[in-house]
Amino acid sequence: MASISGWLRLVLSTIYWNEYAALKVAPGVWYLVLNGALSGLVYTLCGITVLLPTQKWKKISLGFLTSGLLLHWLDRICFARSIEAQTSLPFSLAFSLLLTIAAIYLLYRETIRSFITNGK
Repeated sequence: MASISGWLRLVLSTIYWNEYAALKVAPGVWYLVLNGALSGLVYTLCGITVLLPTQKWKKISLGFLTSGLLLHWLDRICFARSIEAQTSLPFSLAFSLLLTIAAIYLLYRETIRSFITNGK
């Protein structure tokens, strides 16, 4: 869902480039395009690596997740100054939390299942 959001931002920013430029959207249309491409790529790579079965990809996947969340929150704190962005803050916090929990579960599901069933 996060990667689709990034890719949609890239595509829609490209399609509506002239309209955004005419409205003088801050911080600019290039920012929207680059942010969409970067967040789409980071979250796509995170989604791919989280599903790989080998242990060596766990730290890489958590690195992608952390990078994506840092990118998201940097955008929210530094650039999202509109009232619409501020009113969706609870959703953004919940989404970040659920994304983190889901990734940790997918990465460590065997350890979690073992702990639940055996208590170890």
